[in-house]
Amino acid sequence: MYRHLLLLPCLMGLALPAAADPWALCEPQSPLPQSRPPEGSEERVRVLADQARLDQQGRMHLEGEVEIHQGRRSLWADQVIYDRSSGIAIARGGVRFSDADGFLLESTGGYLNLEDQSGRFEQGRYRYLPRHARGAARVIAPRGDNRFHLEGATFTTCDPGRQDWLLSASKVDLDQKSGRGTARNVLLRFHHVPLLYTPWIDFPIDDRRQSGLLLPSFGNANNTGLDLVIPYYLNLAPNRDATIAPRFIGRRGTMLKTEFRYLEPRGAGEMQVDYLPEDRLEGDDRSYVSWEHDWTLTPRLRFHTEGADVSDPNYFDDLGSSLNDTSSTHLQRRADLRYRGGNWNLTARVEDFQSLDEYLSPNSKPYQRLPQLLYRGHWSNLPGQANLDLQAEWVAFEREDSVTARRTDLEPTLSLPLRGPAWFLDPKLSYRFTHYALEDAPAQTGDHLQRELPTFSLDGGLFFERSLGGEYLQLLEPRIFYTYTPYRDQDTIPRFDTSAYDFSFDQLFRSARFSGPDRVADGNRLTTAITTRIIDPATAEELLRARLGQIHYLSDQRVRLTPGLAPIDRAHSSLVGELAWRPAPGWRLNAAAQWDPQRERTERGSVQIRYRDGGRILNLSHRYREDILRQGDLSFAWPLSERWSAVGRWAYSLRDERDLEELVGLEYQSCCWGARVVSRRYLVDGVENKYSNGIYFQIIFKGLTSLGSGVDELLSEGILGYENSD
Repeated sequence: MYRHLLLLPCLMGLALPAAADPWALCEPQSPLPQSRPPEGSEERVRVLADQARLDQQGRMHLEGEVEIHQGRRSLWADQVIYDRSSGIAIARGGVRFSDADGFLLESTGGYLNLEDQSGRFEQGRYRYLPRHARGAARVIAPRGDNRFHLEGATFTTCDPGRQDWLLSASKVDLDQKSGRGTARNVLLRFHHVPLLYTPWIDFPIDDRRQSGLLLPSFGNANNTGLDLVIPYYLNLAPNRDATIAPRFIGRRGTMLKTEFRYLEPRGAGEMQVDYLPEDRLEGDDRSYVSWEHDWTLTPRLRFHTEGADVSDPNYFDDLGSSLNDTSSTHLQRRADLRYRGGNWNLTARVEDFQSLDEYLSPNSKPYQRLPQLLYRGHWSNLPGQANLDLQAEWVAFEREDSVTARRTDLEPTLSLPLRGPAWFLDPKLSYRFTHYALEDAPAQTGDHLQRELPTFSLDGGLFFERSLGGEYLQLLEPRIFYTYTPYRDQDTIPRFDTSAYDFSFDQLFRSARFSGPDRVADGNRLTTAITTRIIDPATAEELLRARLGQIHYLSDQRVRLTPGLAPIDRAHSSLVGELAWRPAPGWRLNAAAQWDPQRERTERGSVQIRYRDGGRILNLSHRYREDILRQGDLSFAWPLSERWSAVGRWAYSLRDERDLEELVGLEYQSCCWGARVVSRRYLVDGVENKYSNGIYFQIIFKGLTSLGSGVDELLSEGILGYENSD
């Protein structure tokens, strides 16, 4: 019987997060009656009573604090008639049943067959401590064969004496063998007000995937109106499933959202297709398709493809659900076939992009790679402890009304890493060969271009440490880096996939200034840098890290990304500094800056202050980039009282003097339910200064379900460190 009784709290497919305590606001639960230690096998029955007698039929009549124990299960009653031949125990008065899993059933009376676990109890009340669940039923009837029947059943997770929400059903049937349950006349009441009703429902009672309706989500925004999604889950096979979700968009019409997933021994993948016929506001059909597939063809050969496509550039502005969607500028479509050898791998790739920026000129759109071949090889511990790396690429670039090319790029690198207890030294020598076969190029460029360049670099550093009063340990790490690459005129080489790296601390120790082969920067420069750290030896925690570095140019930088620009003749780069500090438990400060000593101006900077202590979250940041960007960002999740919390985010462009995102909301938590309401306004079109406004509401019935829009995702994306604690 106990296996069936434990299904009661699973009436509506309950699920609780394992990482949080959702019952912190509840009253302490009274413990279950203490069972006697089990003895013998699970099938052995132990009987205790103040009085006992046998009748002529061999039935045992037990009275006065009767206890029947079988394995980890126990039954108490004032009176019990137990027939050992049939295994039936008839109990009357103060009937209680419990097990070691935290389940307790109380009833006025009933019977239980200890052989096949069938029985019937009337006017029953139950508790399930692990999920803070309780309820009642007019009839609780295990029917054996892993089936269970209830009549007049209720369920809640609220404290005794409170029924803020209550789920009720006239009849419930559970079948553990099939993993399914059915219920009739199911009604969810919230503060005695009917909220949801269904005359019949079929639901899962275990972790097996089952087809059926999922909970709807809803929201409201100025570009969609009322937005309601009702998903239906299809369990097509043990390794395949799909979701079909009509999305009713008040101002635009009805969209059909579909998702398909599969899992095979040699691969997995998913595909999503959304379609909105005749958008009422735009008058056109709108669609979105995305896919991702992985397939292992052999132990060394793997195929991967991923991508997305939309019907029009404004799709995410009008129908997207997150700021990440609306800030996308391109959608990538890619397919890879990768072979992995012992020390090398070879990748064949085709890649395309869909541009979502209406204002992007054709010459600024990314090139297609149709196809691209990539080779990577690494051989270590060669004679003299040397290492050899080889990178090779052949790619065909395609783009309408543009110069196209077939590019071959080879770069072998020989290195000799040397290590000591308090030092390191890494000399490297590389040689880069690049050839272009051009089409539709200007006459002065020619059809074939070739460039060959060697590069030498030497990276070295020392490690010092000292004790700070015996409590902390300070590390000091001076480092130098030298690199030399001769100059080659590259102004006639078109740019296909090459851009300049952002200048940062890590860039101080990189020979290349550009991300692709179309430009190889000349260089004769020396980097000096120093890093200091403060460590807590007891925990090995880094309490502070500060880094400062600068490049010293020994010759002009003549290779430029754009042809015709004058060489850069400065003697030193900007000073680059970074700081990471934990001044107190819960507090973190991260800062970075680039300062130009020649102009005495800050070129780039960022500061981020974070505080996190339990449910308290505070994030404050500022980003600056000279003549381009100046933004502030404040976000928080802060308890106002034991039950109320405030959440919010404000992202503001100081340069443009306009809001990027405003989000403010309230959260309420009680023992058994919670609610969130969030108002959001965010920029979707910076050129036209177009905003989207929305109000999102969610109510959580703890231990049961939640109703409302994707507030969790909204807050997790907007507030760094936010976690759902329901």
